[in-house]
Amino acid sequence: MNISSEMKKTLVFVAVAFVLAAGAVYTRAPVRYKPTGDFGLQGEKFFPEFKDPLECTSLEVVGLDPDTSSPLAFKVMLKDGKWVIPSHYNYPADAKERLAKTASGIVDLARDVLVSDRTADYDSLGVSDPTDMKSYNAKGTGKRVTLRDKTDRILADFIIGDEVVDRAGMRYVRVPGEKMTYAVKADVDLSTRFSDWIETNLLKLDSAKIRRVTFVNHKVDPERRTITRGETLTIERSDANAPWKLDKLADGQELNSDTINSLVGALSDLKISGVRPKPEALTRDLKSGEGISLDPATRVSLSEKGFYLLKDQLLSNQGDVIVECEDGAQYTLRFGEVSFARGEALSSGKEAKDQKKSDDPKSKNEGAIESRYLFATIAFFPELLPPPADKSGDTVSLPDEPFLLAQGDPKRVADEKRIDDERKKKADEKKKRIDEAKKGIEERSDRFAPWYYLVPGDAFRNIVLDRSALTKPKEKLSPTGATGGPEVGLPPGINPVPDALLNPK
Repeated sequence: MNISSEMKKTLVFVAVAFVLAAGAVYTRAPVRYKPTGDFGLQGEKFFPEFKDPLECTSLEVVGLDPDTSSPLAFKVMLKDGKWVIPSHYNYPADAKERLAKTASGIVDLARDVLVSDRTADYDSLGVSDPTDMKSYNAKGTGKRVTLRDKTDRILADFIIGDEVVDRAGMRYVRVPGEKMTYAVKADVDLSTRFSDWIETNLLKLDSAKIRRVTFVNHKVDPERRTITRGETLTIERSDANAPWKLDKLADGQELNSDTINSLVGALSDLKISGVRPKPEALTRDLKSGEGISLDPATRVSLSEKGFYLLKDQLLSNQGDVIVECEDGAQYTLRFGEVSFARGEALSSGKEAKDQKKSDDPKSKNEGAIESRYLFATIAFFPELLPPPADKSGDTVSLPDEPFLLAQGDPKRVADEKRIDDERKKKADEKKKRIDEAKKGIEERSDRFAPWYYLVPGDAFRNIVLDRSALTKPKEKLSPTGATGGPEVGLPPGINPVPDALLNPK
């Protein structure tokens, strides 16, 4: 008998025993194994030919919709050089870090430890296929992530299951069509939520730069076909640290600082709950800046969302709020109809394919989230820009000896050239400053043009304000000089301050 051959067999048995023991550690319950040749795949990458994340041009995640317990697919894809979300009318997928991290994390996934080769263990490990409606158990269903290249070739395809108990950063993973489930080091954050793949901060507005807010409190009643013209109010401040002031502040009233703080916070963090596309003609009109031509499709689209065009004025159900900032931006926020929805119905307006139908209005609104349609525009006003930091503006320094030197004198020529150069430099700096600010605002204007937005109902209530919300009665000084509340007596044993000290002659 060949000793070296016997040694090899012994080593193989030891290795297999070690692997089995390791597999048992990573499972939540004992798993019965049937040794096969598949153990030899351990340590290898699942998809060794997928080496470059930049090859990926589409990424799809299929999970369970928490509202319906039915499969929900979410996809992002590269179109015309930009990542978009097809299910949401090709809305831009701004979460580039999430895209890069997901693709990069999947490139390196390897078959670390085989824990099961039985289909019966799928549910307990959370790796049942969410696309297999016949066999999955809702509690045992994983998330299936598929990456493809520009030819629609599959680069990688996984079902990511539960976290491995007591093994941080490890998940149960299997490849669709394969029986084996592995414990894998997987730093992958998969989501089927629209909000996780976009920039949710709609305005991206710096609250410190807000200088003026105007509330145009008109109301449109489409059923009665009437417009109620409400009061227009403006609050403003000279800089970020200055107090807010209200024009036409009534006697005995003062600004409600709590309300204004909530307003500023809501503007600087106005979240997108959902999006709806505007008609192409309306989008073109908004980008051209030459007014809105009211064709039938535009009229219907606007009125459904709570917006109406009266001559050259666009009106909204709930009035307008105009926000002016020191970066030259003037936002006009028009709020329209209210909406109650959840899940895909909220984010895209589309009902889930397997959404259970019901004629009961209570069941339709159960768990629904209140949102409000928003028609947002932005324009550039250079006069809103603050003066240069050096406070010099357009001024230039005078010659050392003005009017004393003859024309053509070398010193006078040199002074005049210096003045011209200084003036040109300041003009160039001013133009550059204006152009940079204008470019950023035009980019945001183009971003707003194709979309109606849905924003949270609470944000709407914090932004659309009238006089009763903006003001409150002035707090009266108590006899002790403190504001608010009844006068409180001194504790026993404490002598009051003599009047002679409080009112010296």
